[in-house]
Amino acid sequence: MHDFKGKLAVISGAGSGIGRALALKLADHGCDLALCDISEASLQETVSRCAAANQDGCNTGQTCDVADERQVAAFVEHVRSQHETDRIELLINNAGISGGGSFIESSREEWERTFSICWGGVYLMTRHFLPLLENASAGHLVNMASAN
Repeated sequence: MHDFKGKLAVISGAGSGIGRALALKLADHGCDLALCDISEASLQETVSRCAAANQDGCNTGQTCDVADERQVAAFVEHVRSQHETDRIELLINNAGISGGGSFIESSREEWERTFSICWGGVYLMTRHFLPLLENASAGHLVNMASAN
């Protein structure tokens, strides 16, 4: 994809770090954005900064824990209604956390939460947004990962 103007990108974990940087760069290129993050305050800051960078675009945000299927499904409906669309051109699964560093010292809950976000979140977001990607003339899926 070379021209982002008027295209719709969905980015998870957009409240900070790489997710925010991607959102701002895409906004600079005229991309419409549907952003989510677990942190409402961080997410709203990103949405505001993107709106300033792309004043003609449609930039929305919704709080979403990507490990919670009901919240992911609600985010899909948010995208459909707020962007008045049945398609997206770009899905960036960026949300992730570190945790479960030590098999001996870390709790099972910490490991499960990490897997629920870093693997389960990618699965849920892709599963729920796939129909919208398939409706686009060209859809792109990007899964981010870190050394964590």
